[in-house]
Amino acid sequence: MSWNILQGGGKRIQGIVDALEALEPAVLTLQEYRHGRQSGHVIDALDRLSLVHRHIPAYKPGKNSVLIASRYPLVVEPWQDGLDAALAIRASIDAPRGPLDVLAAHLPHKREQRPYLEFLADQRALVDTPAMIIGDLNCGIPFEDSDTRTFENTHVFQSLLKRGWTDIWRSRHHSAREFSWISHRGNGYRYDHCLCTASLDARVRSVHYEHALRESGLSDHSALLVELD
Repeated sequence: MSWNILQGGGKRIQGIVDALEALEPAVLTLQEYRHGRQSGHVIDALDRLSLVHRHIPAYKPGKNSVLIASRYPLVVEPWQDGLDAALAIRASIDAPRGPLDVLAAHLPHKREQRPYLEFLADQRALVDTPAMIIGDLNCGIPFEDSDTRTFENTHVFQSLLKRGWTDIWRSRHHSAREFSWISHRGNGYRYDHCLCTASLDARVRSVHYEHALRESGLSDHSALLVELD
């Protein structure tokens, strides 16, 4: 499960925690996790969900970051020197079917996100392993993943797809249009993605968005859920 919880959750935190416990993910990544008064509620929920293996970034309160938690042992490292380790982490997970690499991210917008996408495009060795890129990538293909032409790095995003990564939601929903974030003007964007290598794509049983979490006001993003066999 991947979900941008919007500025750490704030007063919405109890509803966020309830949603996590109802969905019971085996591996969870949260974007815009923040240390602060509400973060203890998230940690308690992780304990109740047996997500005891986790990486909780050590940053000052108020900084948006990426959290990852798992029922299975994991080792975490940043993507690359020079990239913000609060926004991009790689977790090697000792999953029941064998090792799994999860590159979890909350990418910046526009020009600032390009180094992150270029790093991913250079990871040719990962393409031959079970691996996924998941999170709020703030990117996509105009008029397929948005109502507008505002994505700045579509060409780099598409280069990932040409180099062996599969957009697993799009590959299963083809011409469908669903948006995981809606602007105040009403324009929709599918910012939240999961890209998988071929060996992992073959194990995907389902992938869908939980739009009700956004529509109910728990966050401004829908959650993304991926089920593997």
